[in-house]
Amino acid sequence: METKLTEQQSLEVISEMINRARNNIQKGSANSLIYNGCAVALVAVANFILLHVLAETKLNLSFSVWFLMIPSAVIDYFLKRKIDCSAIVKTEIDAIVRRIWNSFSITVALLIAALFAVSVASDKYNYTLLITPSIMLMVAMAESIMAKVCRYKPFFRGAVYFWIGAILCIFTYCVLKRGDIQFLILAVCMILGFVIPGYKLNKLAENNHV
Repeated sequence: METKLTEQQSLEVISEMINRARNNIQKGSANSLIYNGCAVALVAVANFILLHVLAETKLNLSFSVWFLMIPSAVIDYFLKRKIDCSAIVKTEIDAIVRRIWNSFSITVALLIAALFAVSVASDKYNYTLLITPSIMLMVAMAESIMAKVCRYKPFFRGAVYFWIGAILCIFTYCVLKRGDIQFLILAVCMILGFVIPGYKLNKLAENNHV
């Protein structure tokens, strides 16, 4: 006979599941987060520099530096796979976190493709200026959900940095008429919102395994 859980028992089961997930933090579990934060920050800064270095050329292809994120994604895949293989116990929280970032990656890829398609079709590349703030808003949403699911406050602070960063991107373009500054804003947000929380999470994992 199927046993029905009371509301209190259901809450206890959920709480136990979350606590078990937190105690199951693997050493180096945030390596992917740190790696992606550093990779995007470096490419964003490179894009800013190339944008000015190639400013006098007939065709400014500074954005092509972002194609470096393709091999970077392959490296990130193997980092995640290594962590998954070393996990002693896999919980529902792990599956939820994986689904959040997988959904995020698909959405970002489709967004970038759509904005580039519209820009090429209309011969107006101003649409590409929406890519950075849009991605930052989606990152903020994903990190905010992560903070709630994992009960890890640094993720929420990271989400706040990305929300602020997105607003600053729009401000610098609409008010200052500077679209290049958004790359520097993105770099700073990746360090504050990905790299620093990642280091803190790895530190927490090390303490849990002492």
